[in-house]
Amino acid sequence: MSDSIAVGGKRDWWSRAKFHTVLWLLMLPSLAGLLIFTYYPNIESIKYSFYTWNGSSVEEFRGLTNFKNAFLADPLFWQTFWLIGVLLVANLIKMWPSIFAAIVLHRLKNERWQYFYRVAFVIPMVVPGLVWLLLWKGFFNADMGIFNVFLNATGIMPLLAWLDHAMPSLAKLADGSIPLIAIKTIFGSFGGLCLWGIGILFLMGGVGSIATMWMLWLPFMGFAWVAWGPDPVHLAIRGPILLGISAAIVEWLRSQDPILAKGRIAAIGWISIMVGATLIALTQIWVKHLGVFDAGSPAWLGHSKLVIPAIIIWGFPWIGTVGVLIYLAGLSNISKEVYEAAELDGVGFWGKIFRIELPLIMTQVRINLIFLTIGTLGEYGFFLLLLGPQGGPDNIGMTPGLYMFREAFINRNMGYACALGMIMFVVILYLTVLYQRHMKVEK
Repeated sequence: MSDSIAVGGKRDWWSRAKFHTVLWLLMLPSLAGLLIFTYYPNIESIKYSFYTWNGSSVEEFRGLTNFKNAFLADPLFWQTFWLIGVLLVANLIKMWPSIFAAIVLHRLKNERWQYFYRVAFVIPMVVPGLVWLLLWKGFFNADMGIFNVFLNATGIMPLLAWLDHAMPSLAKLADGSIPLIAIKTIFGSFGGLCLWGIGILFLMGGVGSIATMWMLWLPFMGFAWVAWGPDPVHLAIRGPILLGISAAIVEWLRSQDPILAKGRIAAIGWISIMVGATLIALTQIWVKHLGVFDAGSPAWLGHSKLVIPAIIIWGFPWIGTVGVLIYLAGLSNISKEVYEAAELDGVGFWGKIFRIELPLIMTQVRINLIFLTIGTLGEYGFFLLLLGPQGGPDNIGMTPGLYMFREAFINRNMGYACALGMIMFVVILYLTVLYQRHMKVEK
């Protein structure tokens, strides 16, 4: 009996070994391709980030010199992150059309129409991305572009010409008014008011939340540097004072009414951010007369003040095919019983969006946001085609990805480009972990 059991055990072991061997042999081509074409180049880029390297013959070990130059002697590289910040904020707004489109498709009662519209959203994926970029580049053409034709035909161009004269005067008038001077005195700048609002939101859970949200304080301090500059008075004195006042206000509101405190604290924080952002927009952005709208043919990709608006407008109405499909995948998991229960409770159209659908697809929103962040930081083909390797006039459209491409393939400074890539990797990794930790999925 024992011999038969031993023989059976050996047979089971042999069959399992053969099964796993077959599996590993089937996986071997994929693993080999992954190691050779993905991991090996990445490991080599880490190695060459410590070298002076032109991509072929010149190779000299320099230690941390490339990283030192990136942090201390290359202001243009860090200037590119300012544009990234603008584009990330714009992407937060441009996500909503895809979300609403997915919700509308999900709620269609007729399955045939639902299938038709899904196919209609997939068809544009067949068109190469390069064709779309060339179409949009012609769209912004100064003389024959559809965008200028549209603005002239609808009367928006004369409105922009009027604003071109009015906004600098308004900025000068508003910047010298007593209330705005008082805000600058208290908060150091209008960015400081936004900073105070962000601090209020960070403290929403009480003073104890400072330790649990430690990852958010690094970008918070970066914003403080932008808002106040390297002035030690602002950074070392004004910052702790404003943070202490914020903590006192939050704790007082929590002691008065713990139930309503969260909503009131959020209202104070968001109102401060919106007021500060509005004042920045009115007094620090459109402060000089451009004179490009009077003739009715502004060069959107050829003027340093118009490049960023053109980049933000690109892709209108901002309904991304991949984004819609990702959100539809999440919405399809919501059971009909949830909608039926909501209808019995009297939940309307907008209530279903903000109480049911958005909370239940937050995983997909987070995934899409991570993809957008990675794409925004690493994208260079779009900007290269629209603006050239210099990023347009005054390098205004230069992104970290485009700057890395220029250093590697135009300036032949590939070792330095590898170092920039390592810095971008750390930034992307940090933002990804930040999203994972603080974009909570509540179901």
